[in-house]
Amino acid sequence: MAPTENAPGGEPPSTTCHLPLGYDGVVRIRAAPRIELTPNRQEQPAPRDLNDWPVQIGGECRNVIEPIPCRLEWIIQGDSLADKRVSHPRETLLVPNGKTFQVLEKDATGHRPLRVSILELGLIGTGRMGYRIEPSLFGNEAVEVLPTDPRSIAYALKADIRFSLLAPSFKEKGSGLRGMHVGSGIQLEPDFCELFKGLQATVDIHPTPPEGLEPDEQATVRMEWVVGDSAATRRLRWKVGFASTPGDAEGEWNEDHLLATGGVESTPKLAFQYQLTLTRPPPPAPEKKEKGAQKPAAPLEQLRPLPRPALTVDRPRLTDFTVSLNNGELAIQGAFEGFHENVALDLQLTPYVLYTEADTQRIAELGDYLESFLLELLSERLSNAGDHSRAPRNEDYLFLATCSPDDIQARLAPLENLTVTSHQNKFQLTLFNLKALPREDVQALKKVKGLEVFVVMTPMPHGADKNVPVWAIADYAAREGHNASTGFAPFDSGAFVSRVFASGVCTSNSVTPSGHIEALYSPMPVVPADRREEFEIFVATICGEAIGESPTSWAGVAHTIMNRVGRKYEVWERCLSAAEIIQNTGFDAYQKDLYKEAIQCIRAPAHSKMRDRDKVKAIIDVVTPIFMRQAGNMGDVVYFYSPRAQSKNGGSTPKFVFQGGDKTLVCINSQLFKTAPGEKGPDDFLFYAFKYPEKWPHMTQEEIRQARKARTEKKSG
Repeated sequence: MAPTENAPGGEPPSTTCHLPLGYDGVVRIRAAPRIELTPNRQEQPAPRDLNDWPVQIGGECRNVIEPIPCRLEWIIQGDSLADKRVSHPRETLLVPNGKTFQVLEKDATGHRPLRVSILELGLIGTGRMGYRIEPSLFGNEAVEVLPTDPRSIAYALKADIRFSLLAPSFKEKGSGLRGMHVGSGIQLEPDFCELFKGLQATVDIHPTPPEGLEPDEQATVRMEWVVGDSAATRRLRWKVGFASTPGDAEGEWNEDHLLATGGVESTPKLAFQYQLTLTRPPPPAPEKKEKGAQKPAAPLEQLRPLPRPALTVDRPRLTDFTVSLNNGELAIQGAFEGFHENVALDLQLTPYVLYTEADTQRIAELGDYLESFLLELLSERLSNAGDHSRAPRNEDYLFLATCSPDDIQARLAPLENLTVTSHQNKFQLTLFNLKALPREDVQALKKVKGLEVFVVMTPMPHGADKNVPVWAIADYAAREGHNASTGFAPFDSGAFVSRVFASGVCTSNSVTPSGHIEALYSPMPVVPADRREEFEIFVATICGEAIGESPTSWAGVAHTIMNRVGRKYEVWERCLSAAEIIQNTGFDAYQKDLYKEAIQCIRAPAHSKMRDRDKVKAIIDVVTPIFMRQAGNMGDVVYFYSPRAQSKNGGSTPKFVFQGGDKTLVCINSQLFKTAPGEKGPDDFLFYAFKYPEKWPHMTQEEIRQARKARTEKKSG
């Protein structure tokens, strides 16, 4: 009988070795001592510089009689960085000294004290470093000291920026305004530990983005300086919400224009955060280039803590924007709140008319409408003046003597390029004087059926910058109900839209020559503009899947989509948006007729012929907070199907219902519809969740960000 497979030469899976009777071979027994390590708290010296911190790790030990190689891993927690584990970059040894040990670094002569590079580990702010020691000796387990353990190593590497209100300049003295507002001058006061002196510092200040979204680069202000440079204080000034840098004279600002500071959501406060980056300057380039290929420059050593809060101010709001028609003068007035009193906003104003033509309401710019109307009226008067069947009237001669196409265009010229600048948060302007028209034309204009006049306001662009939507600089109450008496109607490209898509905002009222009329309203939701297409796909798919069911089923389908996004389960992990989930994970309604009708209704509700337009609006109201991840996860639902639809199409129960193991599902209808266990509920849907959801976690926001970055780089490559 041959020796067993557990003979010397391999790692035995068990401690038992069976030898045949009469075996006369050689048996080698390999034994490893059971090492016992008990780390103790060590007094730590102060860091010498960013690349040399001689930390100490040691304690009591048993069965360690000579240096043993080990693997050292740092476990880092701090107030300025995400929790992480980092392997020590150099080889390490367990070095005994009687019944105590130390962890030392291996070098050419043997070993030396541990050295930590603050830059290599990315340490910044305050926190603690735990560690994990794993002896490289068979049969011995690792020992961990977590950051929460008193034996871990504390670090304090201050890198903060304080934001304080600038003292009023000579131009602002006498201002009674107190506190910080959009437009207030702010002094940045860096507070760094001495070790960071000489590093290149960069700070990006931007509005705090909604969870899951990246900061708006177009609304980011960047400043750079060298840590420890006392002359930098003059340059480290920021005007809240503005792309401004300090000018040469005290109190002056360059590039002094407002940025997009707020999202489309209505919030009482506007928060800003800052992203700090500290970089070791690159070594100076050699004066003379050496022959041959040059070695690539070493990557810059960099510290980049997590974004931190900068300050919070009241969000500016549009509080008044009305149009009036008094004594023939068409005028507007408006007011903001929340801006510094010295903020001057340049605003573009465009008057529009809403009129009826062949039982259809149409919208046109007031100037275009009046020109067309008056030219038609002129043609009619010319025709009447040449009508020999009746006697000419005096007004006909007067009209022909004082009115021509050129005269009409000249009188309408004031309606072109109307602008106004706000002062101390208020603005007003007379747009047009109807008395400039002949009396007969004014009387004719008053008789036009259903004519309503309103005004649209948009912020003026600055230089090459694009127009910034009103909601991005000043919040406003969007009109929701048809008969609502407050709020403003969002507007874009000649149509009333959601303020998600709006570039301008209408006056809170419209006027006719006889006075005020019914207010306008917007039926659309509040969703970030860059997610418009994804939201349309999301809503239209839910309409196609469940428009005939109850709001509970609408929400169930919506949560099913969102609960799959970025989940580490089959193809779902590669789907980083609701649209990708819909397009790749089996939603039958996508691109079907009802889906296409819903898309058209979402984009232009006033012109949609869809039978269930009211249900589309109701679905939008239900699923918008789900899309914006503000409504939980509804029992973590991930699957659903319609038994009636399955039966109608000749199919059987879907296979996913019977999947087992870690993929096992449980029906949660009783939880969603508040029915007794086993009862399906009022709708023709069955909803399912994972029995073991912990097996299929969601990707973190950082993982999703990295996945999107890798996808972008792959496309560009």
